[in-house]
Amino acid sequence: MSVARSWLARWRAINWQRMNYVLIPAARSRRPIAEPFGESSSRGGRWLLRLYRAFTREGRWLFAIALVTGAFAVDVTHTQVYLLFSMLVSAILASLLVSPSLRVSGLSLRVHAPPRVFVGTEVSFVVECARTAPGPTTAWLRVEGPFLPYFGRWLSRPAAMADVEFGASSSTTMKARFSERGDLTLGRFRVSALVPFGLASGPPLQSAPVRLRVVPRPANVLRLGVELESRHQPGGVALASKTGESMDLRGVRPYRKGDRIRDLSARTWARTGKPAVREYQEEYFTRVGVVLDCVAPRTRSSRSDEAFEAAVSLTAGVVAHLGRGDALVDLLVTGGEIHALTLGRSLGFLEQALDHLAVAELEAKVDRRRLLERLAPYLARLSAVVMIVDTWDEARKTFVRGVEKSGVRVHAIAVGAPESAGVKVVPVASIVAGKGLFL
Repeated sequence: MSVARSWLARWRAINWQRMNYVLIPAARSRRPIAEPFGESSSRGGRWLLRLYRAFTREGRWLFAIALVTGAFAVDVTHTQVYLLFSMLVSAILASLLVSPSLRVSGLSLRVHAPPRVFVGTEVSFVVECARTAPGPTTAWLRVEGPFLPYFGRWLSRPAAMADVEFGASSSTTMKARFSERGDLTLGRFRVSALVPFGLASGPPLQSAPVRLRVVPRPANVLRLGVELESRHQPGGVALASKTGESMDLRGVRPYRKGDRIRDLSARTWARTGKPAVREYQEEYFTRVGVVLDCVAPRTRSSRSDEAFEAAVSLTAGVVAHLGRGDALVDLLVTGGEIHALTLGRSLGFLEQALDHLAVAELEAKVDRRRLLERLAPYLARLSAVVMIVDTWDEARKTFVRGVEKSGVRVHAIAVGAPESAGVKVVPVASIVAGKGLFL
């Protein structure tokens, strides 16, 4: 019985959607998405790819119909199906023979796409063709998108785009949706001229590879139950916006040419008889570090992956919530990687943290002792640390005690873990549903 359960758990852990696209690299990869029979394939594979791309969607359907018709056209003595087969093959061969001569010249191809998009959100790619040199025009242009990874899906087929005269441009829109995070370099968009009857197309004009980051959607964090105390920051923080607190008086010094008249100290001037100015300092800031500590279980499952994605979304929500207040998000730790940030108070942008979280992966093993040593130079200026975990165990308790020895408070949040003392537990369903979270 236990063996059957073990096999059932392994069966459920398989990502069948991923297995359907075994030629594609990992989801978080920054490398270009590999296409079947791509440039690194054999000569026969590249020839098959060019033949496949030469056909339009209608041409591929007609080719399939011709294959079926050919099976019935073998018996030429009793049927005349061979006549239909001959007509279909003639149309297909004629289109293929004409297509190499329909080269697109004098056109430039650009693809406009947002630099980043949330997981599950529809993204639009605007394909624009502009004629930059005089030349012959064709009736219609076919637009084809790149091969998407297993977690991406085209939502619409692009309409045929009309060719334009010199100095003009035309465009069409392709929409897609991605169900996983990743820092992706998609393939090239292609534009080619259509032959008459639209069964095939000429050699394509290709765009540059398109870069796209699929970032996690921040959880709806409404309140964060951690006391944030300002700590002294020697030298202050350059360009940080003031949030209403009074600046501290550092002292009084003699007036120098160029000092502001409003800073003159009337009392010191009257007492000494020499002009003097007041010097201020604003060196007390609230700096927060955010730690995402999730370790891959021995047996990966869809439930553990869902919990990790919820933890990543919660981390993004915590950073977004802190950035809206007076605190500075100074540090983002994902697994064993430390990312130095300065977000909040008009410094930096949330997108910086989202870009790091877009490629966060479950770590097989995290050396927390080594991580604590690497964090030591940062802890002196932090006011608090928010730690998001997938379970609460002795190893994480030891890590928290090590951080708190430096005088930094730690607010631990567990995603989808059982209730435990000293940690705030958040259900995965609440994060996925976008409910308001009071942490």
